Amino acid sequence: MPPNDCGDDHYVAGAHGTVAEQTDEAYYDDRSDADDDMEKGRIKFPQNKLYGRDRELETLRNIFYQGLSSEETQDGCVVEMPEQASRVVFLSGYSGVGKSALVKEFVKQVQAQQKMNKSSSESVLHFSGKYSEQSSAAAPFSAISDLFSQMAHALSRKKSDKEGNELQSKILNDIGSSGLLAANADGDRVLRGTFPVLAALLDASRPNDSNNKSEEGGGGAPSMNAVKESVHELLSIISGQLKRPLILFLDDLQWADAPSLDLLSFLLSTDAQMKNVMFICAYRSNEVGQDHPFASIMDNVKESMKDDVQLVETVMDLFSLSQDVITHFIADSIGKEEEVEEVTELAEVVYQKTMGNIFCVMQAMEELVRKNALYYDMMCFEWRWAVSKVELSTTISDDVVETVKGKIKELSSEIQHMLIVMAYVPNTLEVPVLTELMKRNSVSLDESRVAELLKKATEEALLMYSAESDNYIFIHDRIREASRGSIADEDKDDLLLHLSLVLQKLAKGPETEWCLFVAVDLLNSLPSEKTNCNDLARLNMRVSVIARNRGIVEKQSELLHEGLQCLKSSGKLWEDYNLTLSLLNDVIPCDRELGCFDEATAAIDEVLANGKTLDDKFIANVNQFMVKCDSSRDYGTAIEDGIKILNMYGYKIPLKPTKADVVKEEMKAKMALKNRPYSCLAEIPVKDDPIFQLFAHVCECAIFQSHERLLTVLLKRLIRRVIDDGMGKEFPCTFAILGVLMQKKGKVQASTEIGNVTLLLLEKFKSDKIIYARTKMIVIATLGFQLQSFRSQVDALLHCHKDLKFVGSIENAMGAAIGYFCSYLSAGFPLGPLLESKLQIVEEYGYRYDKGSFAVLFKMLRQFAINLRQRSDNPSEFNGDAYNEEDTLNGMNEQKSKMMLRDSGAYRIQLAFIFGDRECMTSMLDILSTYPYTFHDVTRLHPRLCFMGLSAFAVKYKNKEVGEKCLEYFQKLTKAGSLNAKPVYLFMLAMKKPSKSAFESAIDATKEASTLHLEAMVKEHYGLYLQQQNEDKLANDCLASSYFSYYDWGAHSKALRMTQQYHFLAKTSRIKAKSLFSASGCTETSSQSQSVEKYSVSSTRRVSYVYNSTFRSKKEVKEKS
Repeated sequence: MPPNDCGDDHYVAGAHGTVAEQTDEAYYDDRSDADDDMEKGRIKFPQNKLYGRDRELETLRNIFYQGLSSEETQDGCVVEMPEQASRVVFLSGYSGVGKSALVKEFVKQVQAQQKMNKSSSESVLHFSGKYSEQSSAAAPFSAISDLFSQMAHALSRKKSDKEGNELQSKILNDIGSSGLLAANADGDRVLRGTFPVLAALLDASRPNDSNNKSEEGGGGAPSMNAVKESVHELLSIISGQLKRPLILFLDDLQWADAPSLDLLSFLLSTDAQMKNVMFICAYRSNEVGQDHPFASIMDNVKESMKDDVQLVETVMDLFSLSQDVITHFIADSIGKEEEVEEVTELAEVVYQKTMGNIFCVMQAMEELVRKNALYYDMMCFEWRWAVSKVELSTTISDDVVETVKGKIKELSSEIQHMLIVMAYVPNTLEVPVLTELMKRNSVSLDESRVAELLKKATEEALLMYSAESDNYIFIHDRIREASRGSIADEDKDDLLLHLSLVLQKLAKGPETEWCLFVAVDLLNSLPSEKTNCNDLARLNMRVSVIARNRGIVEKQSELLHEGLQCLKSSGKLWEDYNLTLSLLNDVIPCDRELGCFDEATAAIDEVLANGKTLDDKFIANVNQFMVKCDSSRDYGTAIEDGIKILNMYGYKIPLKPTKADVVKEEMKAKMALKNRPYSCLAEIPVKDDPIFQLFAHVCECAIFQSHERLLTVLLKRLIRRVIDDGMGKEFPCTFAILGVLMQKKGKVQASTEIGNVTLLLLEKFKSDKIIYARTKMIVIATLGFQLQSFRSQVDALLHCHKDLKFVGSIENAMGAAIGYFCSYLSAGFPLGPLLESKLQIVEEYGYRYDKGSFAVLFKMLRQFAINLRQRSDNPSEFNGDAYNEEDTLNGMNEQKSKMMLRDSGAYRIQLAFIFGDRECMTSMLDILSTYPYTFHDVTRLHPRLCFMGLSAFAVKYKNKEVGEKCLEYFQKLTKAGSLNAKPVYLFMLAMKKPSKSAFESAIDATKEASTLHLEAMVKEHYGLYLQQQNEDKLANDCLASSYFSYYDWGAHSKALRMTQQYHFLAKTSRIKAKSLFSASGCTETSSQSQSVEKYSVSSTRRVSYVYNSTFRSKKEVKEKS
């Protein structure tokens, strides 16, 4: 361009780029590698070399190879490690410093090393995703979706090598056989709904038959927990089949959306315990402050990894390159590799302007070329500059974005338009989609022309081809930023409107739903006069449903509020009555679920003020009651509000029913049933009706307040409602409460019948995980254990816990876990580090989700197990490392302290009974006797009443009524056929009126029930009784057998005390104890002890296990005597 036409103040006269055509010389002179003059005038930056990052690359390689269990490292050595540990690298640095390039080079190096590995040709699997500044406009999990898209493409296509095919087959087989990810399993549906790009991978894992297609829908919208568990399962399957770590790289996490950060936080937590994965998390250090959500993730990871040897966290700060490195880079870029000192002056100027930021260096060099301050001399075939340092410095812009804008403006209008379109869409675009988006103002390009434009933009170093996504992407976010700023302000709104309309047309299935997220975001950014507000509100509602179906309630709420704001700002709120009402009715439960009670209340008030009919206000009324319940936990006031709402809709429920009211309602329900059993309810059709949700919550409040009459009236009225109008999904759970009420009244048969009918009704709602798992938990924990054994139902509670955790019902999941551990202990299953490890995992889980009151219970149970296993001076006290009762109770309010004392007292009195601490037994009886002898949770009531009764008879407690009440409770259950009650009842009888026949009947009952811990206790007390009767030989046999039962149970501390109390045990072998005990008139020790080899107490090698719950590994270690 001639100087007088340049229009640039920094144009340097006399310094030109390609000045003449030199075909012959260029052909014969090997100093020129260019094919044409255009290439001779363009800088070719080194493509296959990373400058100044040798130390960082070595760190990454060391981290990668450190994660191998038994593999050749980069030095050819073999490293032996107990487990394939996972690694987390937090990679920080300013924009353009080279974070992505560093990771790319690292992956290339480990892949090259792997090709040299003679022992295995298995490739290194690596996948990546990058967030953009417009991540809020994209569908949730945008970068993770890109990562999964690469994963699905890599693992579902056919491999050319044998080992690659074998690895692929193993991974696909494991996915197809996974209980969570198999066809039509919960995780399969969750992943397909949240990450449609994984469909190809999930389909490839199915057998090739007619039944390999997954069912659509079912189970409702997934929870965030379901997404986490499903993703964790998928990554664990893939990494578990690899010999070297799976590399997952997420870039620009400072722009990650909230759901992505939530998922990442889980994957990096000790809860997930990812194995054989190397996470690389890159972010801009200058954009992540202490209050940034990603900063808290890093803090949590650092804290959790202090005591976790299976996870290693590394922080790498990437700084700008030194002037010396930049000098060598510039020398290599302009062909001065051998004359580096010649570019020192040029490099100094560039370095001062860019401070060593490699992206800025490249843009500065190109700017010098465009302004002819740096030019290619075709006479000498070399790059030259003929200006001073000052002129060079003023030629380079201070703003790199402005520099790129200047570069873009010199390109053709077609390329400029393409770059602008790509800049406003955060997703990578396939050529057909980009072609449609570029069609505007009668300008229509075909796909081949768009492909040409993409290549030209790549030649200009603005775009690059991504092999992972098979699309073109911006080389850097600053280029995207510059492209967005290249459109005139007056044209911007029209372009965004055009893009949004085209994107809506392109959204034709799950894999293109991202188009709707981008479209609605573009429209939400426009002034209200540019859009149809009603249509935009409807679009926000439509996309909010998609977000909900992907498990992203936060995004759902954001979109609903955008739609609401659109109507408010345009002054059209309530102009379309049905639209506004529908929008607010969606906002209310969404905000309440998120705990945004102020926002929910504002929407409720809006509906109550403007709703036309009582039915229109129903959702607002119900949620107003539920907001009060959730926010204040004032159940008394909540009951009043709930009854008031029910009466508004014609149910006529008295707030304080009399006995006559109860009888009247029971008669009406009986008439409605027409003398049929409750099982007839299974024939009633299902009906979606929110009134059941209101009934369910009012009934729960009535339970907490112990309003039994009100509860009875509510439940009987609800039964009539079901018979008349159909059954809502909440009904089985509410119906189970009637069984709880019967159980508290001691009506065992009636409550058991209700429990069985509840399970029958529950089959209608099996697809709703929350309803199904929660109701099943209530039935098992409160009704099932009345007659069924703890041993037979303990696994069912564990499954309930897992299901409830999966669907995100945290409080119910915690309740199921308590039921599991309490029934586990009541069943007499083995104690040990395995149990304690499980307790600690659930305990940490409770704290993570702000359920501290539950977590404290798990700490207490863990201390209980520790006191039984490990030697302690005072095992009846809770003052260990896991749980200190005094400190805990002092930190609670009066109500919580009272509830905690009830639960901890139940296990302290058990310890006192086992260790013979009469003083503690008496003290605990004084406390526990003040509590009711009924409780809705049988798993917690059973051990309390069991050891209250046994202790009362053992110490001959002053209040004889305590022991008798406990005895009566178990007697009634025994008569009803309870498997749990019988051994306890007979044991109490033996303690109350000791005799040989009483103790031997109790021993037989404990054997029949396989309650090893009770068997040990009965035998011990039988031995003590025989000692009083001067039958020392038989007494010793009983005590020896008791010793081995305690030991088999895992109560090593108790067994050790027995050896100190009874010295004859040192000379007794297990087989001798069994034979002597059998000869004495009792059957052998428990079946759990039958297969143990012969050994004597004195020669026993005491061992325990160090157990890692995640990696399922055990290591035998010596235990202190």
